[in-house]
Amino acid sequence: MDENSIRILIDTNIFIPLEDHKEASNEFYKFYKLAIENNCKIIVHQSVFEDLENDKNQERRSIIKAKLKKYGILENPAEPNQEFYDLCNVRNSHDKIDAKLLFQVNQEYVELLITEDKGIFKNAKKLNIESKVKNIQDGLNFLLNTFRFVIPLHPILTHGSVREIISRKDEVFFDSLREGYKDFDKWLEDCAKQDRSAYYLIIEDELSALLIYKKESNKDHGIKNIDEETLKICTFKVGESTFGNKVGELFLSKMFAYCIEAKVNYLYLTVYPQHDRLIKLLELYGFEQSSTNEKGEIYMIKEMKISESIEDEKKNSTFIHPFYFDSMIFGKFIIPIEENYAETLFKDSEFREPLLFDKNTIQEIQGNTIQKAYICNSKVKLDKGDIILFYISKTIKKIFPVGIVDSYHRVSDISELMSLVAKRTVFQPEELEWQLNEKKALTVLLFRLVTYLKYPVTYRILREMKSCQNNLTTFTRLSDEDYKKIKEKGHFDERYIIN
Repeated sequence: MDENSIRILIDTNIFIPLEDHKEASNEFYKFYKLAIENNCKIIVHQSVFEDLENDKNQERRSIIKAKLKKYGILENPAEPNQEFYDLCNVRNSHDKIDAKLLFQVNQEYVELLITEDKGIFKNAKKLNIESKVKNIQDGLNFLLNTFRFVIPLHPILTHGSVREIISRKDEVFFDSLREGYKDFDKWLEDCAKQDRSAYYLIIEDELSALLIYKKESNKDHGIKNIDEETLKICTFKVGESTFGNKVGELFLSKMFAYCIEAKVNYLYLTVYPQHDRLIKLLELYGFEQSSTNEKGEIYMIKEMKISESIEDEKKNSTFIHPFYFDSMIFGKFIIPIEENYAETLFKDSEFREPLLFDKNTIQEIQGNTIQKAYICNSKVKLDKGDIILFYISKTIKKIFPVGIVDSYHRVSDISELMSLVAKRTVFQPEELEWQLNEKKALTVLLFRLVTYLKYPVTYRILREMKSCQNNLTTFTRLSDEDYKKIKEKGHFDERYIIN
């Protein structure tokens, strides 16, 4: 189904309370406005006019009839058979009208039914279509989740227009780009005129990293076998003074999130063959080499949708990042992390308050990386591909970040430890050496941050689960049953999950 053709059936009982409850009316106004802005079809069933005759308040009945005129009437509605009426326990004319509404959902003639009728909700559950029957508030949340577009941000980066940095075009930062691209200055000025978007980093009043991107139609990009819109990374550069701070990984993570938010299925850029370090990074995260253009640049393309090629992977590798499988073959673990460490490791999480000097914290490199390191003394072994949910302890006491295990190590040698976790851990070298001397061996989890939960899982919810009857101070394995409970309550961003 095309989300822009969502058909929404409105129950009569939505309108009657609106005349008496301004708060409900306000919520419906927000719902209606968002639906219309996104080309949804708001419709009513013919039988609602019959239902209105049961309202003894003549003035209210006239007002509602007038309001209904602005909605479309469901054409050629499906007519339930007796078996369906019996299933819905129809006892009177009102029940019959409710059953007719549910039947349109059951037959997929509409995608959503908005009602406040408890009897309809009860029957919807019986028919296994409860996900398509919602009250006004849940309907509003559904539309927000379906159509809301959020620019992925990060504290050390600025997201804005190329116009904001065009005055810096003569800075040394752009010299290498001028050498590689003829008429680069004119191209950059054109980007400013077109108001193209960019992520950039300024440190001590110097441009240190820049990524310019744009959406392209299939006519614009002309890539063979891709007949739809793509997102192109037009410029991707990290300055020498910032090199080594993993800003390249940070840029990629934002582009992945942007594609998912914007529902763009392909991300690409062109690179020269001599940029082997960049090519290796791109290939690690699923970009594949395609053709070469007339300038000798290689097209690097990443599929940003859950397709057959990704489903065939059957493992949670970096190649399919940020998508992941969550079937029973992968373990699910809750990992505790102290709040002060979480704030540097997961810098772009909503739980972390923005700081005045965030732009100066680029040296906290672990906050920029896709792959990060978690170090502890737990001897619970995790496998590659396992799903880890970070429980932020102390004052927050909630799960926010979702990660995938890349590798597990039990380490007793300091040089091995440092080579594994360099630039990916919250701990300083002297802290690691002290911990290793005290514990004799440490556990290192290398993992990728995939995304954050849509709604955090609180300590109270966790303590109600059989898996979490400990104090959550060490690795806690979630049972499949408890994981399913969290998932069914809508905490996960399902756009990232390969079911």
